Amino acid sequence: MLEHLPVLGVGVSLSLASEPDPVALVSTPGGPRFVEYAAQVEADRVLDEVERIHAAGATVLFHPSFINFCGTFPNSRLWLETAAEHIRRVRSPWFAQDCAYCFWGDSHGYSTQLGYFIPPILNEASLQQAITRVREVRDVIPVTVAIEPPPMTFTVGTMPLMTFFGRLAEAADCAVLLDMGHLVSWEMACGGRILDDLAALDCRRVVEVHIAGGRLKDGEQGPIYVDAHECDILEPSWRMLESLLPRLPNLKAVCYECEGRDATTVLSTVQRLRGLVQRLSGNAELVAAAGDTP
Repeated sequence: MLEHLPVLGVGVSLSLASEPDPVALVSTPGGPRFVEYAAQVEADRVLDEVERIHAAGATVLFHPSFINFCGTFPNSRLWLETAAEHIRRVRSPWFAQDCAYCFWGDSHGYSTQLGYFIPPILNEASLQQAITRVREVRDVIPVTVAIEPPPMTFTVGTMPLMTFFGRLAEAADCAVLLDMGHLVSWEMACGGRILDDLAALDCRRVVEVHIAGGRLKDGEQGPIYVDAHECDILEPSWRMLESLLPRLPNLKAVCYECEGRDATTVLSTVQRLRGLVQRLSGNAELVAAAGDTP
């Protein structure tokens, strides 16, 4: 399952048009092996920056926020075909995005227009809608599709998160991306524990993990985790990564989402992630890749 995907090692996700410079990062000894980015659907907007990264010897992953992987509002065929062309032109080996509402209504759009990802309802009816949406995307996108549990400051529905995404990935035959902060956010929002339900997810489908900064704010029922890439990585996210790394046998990529961070912090965090992968990962190829430098 998913053996054809390349093992990328440890990389970063950032904004191509702002600091830190991705080419400078991947050119630094011990720097990231790949660069992940979000962008608008049209490839022409980022091709020059992407080609600079390719020329520096790094792979790129396209990770946008404009596809509905759940809900009743379908993605237009033209929207998906434009995304597919973007993926082909930048040679992204797979396509991952949060499974959340990115637009509302009959016209497509970006999650930033809603202000935030709107997570799926965690129940049977919502699951069946999500299966339809993911299959809709898979029919057009030319590479492996990976779904990501989104950040959750609240939950609606009682189905455990890993049950929902395990069944969704199985029914839609897709890969999975797990973000450590997003998993922590679900735990804090509902009081559940990811490890209690992890057996419901076929962990062989997990090809990528994210870790990023976050912050806590007060809520009526206790603290709420807020996804905030410009902030420090919180200890619960580090602990989640340490718990999951040994359990993900097909993991191909570990990504630090570092928009808004300085280059020194980015490089030191990449080094910490390399060490964790080498010590804890259950995938020997990933361990080997984490020991390589660009």
